[in-house]
Amino acid sequence: MDLTESLLNHFKSFSSPPYIFIGSGVARRYLGLEGWEGLLRSQCQAHGLDYEFLNSTAGGDLPELASAMARELHERWWKDEKYKESREQYRKIATNKESALKIEIARHIGESGVITNDPQLVGELELLRKIVVDGIVTTNWDGLLEYLFPDYTVYVGQEALLFSQIQGIGEIYKIHGSHTDPSSLVLTKSDYDEFHRRNPYLASKLLTFFVENPIVFLGYSLTDENILDIIHSIISCLSPANVAKLADRLVFVQWDPNVATDRFERNILSNDGRSLPVYQVTTGSFASVLEALTKIERKIPARILRMLKQQVFELVHTTVPSERLYVQDINDQMDFTKLEFAVGVGIRERLMDKGYTAISRMDLIKDVLLNDGGYKADLILRDTLPEILKRSKNVPVFKYLKTAQGSPGFNVKNFDSRVVAAAKASLVNFIPTNVSRVTAEATKEFAKDFKAYAALYDAETVVNHAALLPEKSLKVTQLQKFLVDNLALASSKKANVVTNFFKLVCVFDCLKYR
Repeated sequence: MDLTESLLNHFKSFSSPPYIFIGSGVARRYLGLEGWEGLLRSQCQAHGLDYEFLNSTAGGDLPELASAMARELHERWWKDEKYKESREQYRKIATNKESALKIEIARHIGESGVITNDPQLVGELELLRKIVVDGIVTTNWDGLLEYLFPDYTVYVGQEALLFSQIQGIGEIYKIHGSHTDPSSLVLTKSDYDEFHRRNPYLASKLLTFFVENPIVFLGYSLTDENILDIIHSIISCLSPANVAKLADRLVFVQWDPNVATDRFERNILSNDGRSLPVYQVTTGSFASVLEALTKIERKIPARILRMLKQQVFELVHTTVPSERLYVQDINDQMDFTKLEFAVGVGIRERLMDKGYTAISRMDLIKDVLLNDGGYKADLILRDTLPEILKRSKNVPVFKYLKTAQGSPGFNVKNFDSRVVAAAKASLVNFIPTNVSRVTAEATKEFAKDFKAYAALYDAETVVNHAALLPEKSLKVTQLQKFLVDNLALASSKKANVVTNFFKLVCVFDCLKYR
């Protein structure tokens, strides 16, 4: 029996699909990013800090080292001309002595995290994109998971997970923060102290996943202290009998390029004098593991299941007496042998509407550019945009605001606060990031129209810089044609290209409809 079959049989012994924890080994493998120690070393080099001195002062403790680096960088970041561009962009969030280092690390990850073009690894990524799991937990800061799972709802930071009404399906939990929000990064000694202080609360949130789902750890070592702390916080909540059951659910995947034969066997997880038997996979390629995860059967896609679960939760917990539950009998002539499942949740007047909370940002992008979605603007504003704006600021809103104007009861102030905030955006909100000062100034001074500018460069360069053009150069018709012709860039392997493509669509939306 090969590894894929062995794992699939193991997963089939549980009633729910797995949860997967994604660690730094995945970012190293597919994005070429450094591990934590390598990252701190490279950042010392980039900012003229003495790594050996600071590391020895910290006694080799990486959070302490990060704290020391932050103290050293703070003053020069605020005064040195080298950081002028960073200061102009991020000064509003640089609120303490650790902010500068977090900002520079976040920029580094956003700029350096480029998806591999190695054929074997690209094949693994395609499998990773197709895995069937209930959800994803990660301590990584990069944007790979958001790229691979665009329909998943993302929660950034430990606090977001603790204080949100999570559904447990179709969600990504970035418990150490994200490079898109530098202040969220868990990096320094004080960050880790606060993270560990809240670990019992985090464990209580994750407990349901651990007792109901198998858990796969990909990109972590068996000695990773962050994961060990979470697991042992969960163990402290369980009886000895249930701890034994938990041991059957934990699967650690270890990559070893020198292994001759894939292995799936028992191992012991040890930390602070405590031990727990777990399953360990040792393999020279993640492909067999990922293939097993793609073969797990689920009748309802995670995105739809999450939406249904959320609506059921809201229905059950609402205290508003005007809400109504509508029940429709199945026609007596229905052939039940052909019925897979039927679920209906909602207010009666809305049962005929399309599931607007399931519409993705990409759906809106296509509708804004091609005008072919046929959506009801008021429902986009009420149902779709609040969900999407939880995860991204680069979302077109003005088409729907303009279309909905004049409808009965229309008032921007009545919409979700995220929609209200987005309605105040202007072109300056969509300026591309990480552009050199020379390039930015040259682009801002370009005197001809957008078509002439686009003829000078490749499409990726245009996407990355065009929002800096003078407004008079941004001819709406020319910009629309370019975006439609290059719609494939919305799925680029380069995170900065994807981000700037969405920003450029927002520029078009702002120019045409605001």
